[in-house]
Amino acid sequence: MNLFSFKKRPVQIKRTILRGVYEENLRMMGQEYSYQKRQRIITTITMIGSMALLMMTAYLVFNHSSLHKNPFHQYKKYQISDSGPLSPTEDFDRLSSRLSRSTPSQYQSFLNNLQTPISRIFGLKVKTIIIDPGHGGRDPGAIGKLGTREKDITLDIGRKLRKRLNRYQTYKVLMTREDDIHLSLEDRINFANTRQADIYISIHVNYIPSRPTNVIETYFFGPNSDKNTLSLVEQENKGTQYTLSDFKDIIQKIGNTIKTQESNLLALCIQKSLFRNISKHHRDIEDWGVRKAPFIVLLGVDIPSVLSEVTCLSNHLEEKKLNQEHYREEIAQFLEEGIVVYLNQKNSK
Repeated sequence: MNLFSFKKRPVQIKRTILRGVYEENLRMMGQEYSYQKRQRIITTITMIGSMALLMMTAYLVFNHSSLHKNPFHQYKKYQISDSGPLSPTEDFDRLSSRLSRSTPSQYQSFLNNLQTPISRIFGLKVKTIIIDPGHGGRDPGAIGKLGTREKDITLDIGRKLRKRLNRYQTYKVLMTREDDIHLSLEDRINFANTRQADIYISIHVNYIPSRPTNVIETYFFGPNSDKNTLSLVEQENKGTQYTLSDFKDIIQKIGNTIKTQESNLLALCIQKSLFRNISKHHRDIEDWGVRKAPFIVLLGVDIPSVLSEVTCLSNHLEEKKLNQEHYREEIAQFLEEGIVVYLNQKNSK
C-alpha cells in the first residue's frame, strides 16, 4: 500500500462526512447542493432532447410517406418576374427574400403599369374641391378685341361653379380668389397645399391670335414639345417668383403616380363634358382634347389638378357670347357635369 494513499484516506473520509452533514443541513433549509442540482438539470435536458429527437424522426418519416397523398402538404409555384419561378421545394422564407430584394425601379415600374388607378385600389374619396379662377387684379390674362378680360370671365364662371357644387352638400368647395385680386402662382399653390384639398380645377380662357377658331382643351401636368402649347405655358408661367433651386425641389413631385392618374381622369371627364355640350349649339368649335403641359401651378399642388381652357377669346363670336351671363352659366354647368362624373366614379367605389 502506498504510504501517501494511506495517509490521504482519513482526510477523504473526513471530507465525505463533512459534505454529508453540509448537504443534510441544506436539505433541512429547503436548499440543494449545487452539484447535485446541476446533475439533475443535465439529466432532465438529456431526456427531453432524446424525446424531441425521437418525435422529429417519427414526423419526418410520416410526412415522407404521405407527402404525395395529402395536397395540403404540397408547395405552390410562385412566379416572380425578375427571378423566374420558385421550385416546389422552395419555402415562403425564400419567397419573402426575393421580394425584399426588389429594387425601387421595379416597384416604380409596377406602379406605372397598373391597369386600375391606385386611388381606386385604396378606396380614396374626394371631399374638398378647389376652384382656381385664372389671373386677377393687375393680371388681366387674355383680352379680346371687344375688351373682354379673361380674369373677369374666369372669376364669374368659378363663382357659378362653386354655387352649383355646393348644392350637393357633400363636398367642401373653396376658391383661390373670390374677388378681383392678384394672386401669384405661389399663392395659388400654397392655398391648395394648406387646405387638405383633394382635387384642383384651374379655369382659364384661351387666346390664339393666329387662329380665330374656337377651341376647348384641358391640361394636366406633363412634358410637351408642341410649340404652341409651350408658348401658352410660357405666358401662364411668367409671373412665377420661383428660383432654379426652388424648382429643383418641386420637380421631384413629377413621379407622384396617384396625382398623374387622377389628373388625367379628371381632365378627361371635364373635357368630354365641355366639348360635347358646347358643340351641340356651336358647330365651329374644335376639340383639342386632353393634353400634358408643364404648368407650374399644376406641378406645385400636391393633389390631382387640371387646367381647363373652357373657350377661346380670340374667336369674335365666342367673345360676344362670353359677355352673356346665361352662357357663362352654361359653361359652369358643363364643368359641373364633368366634375360630377369624375366624383361619382371616385366616391361610388
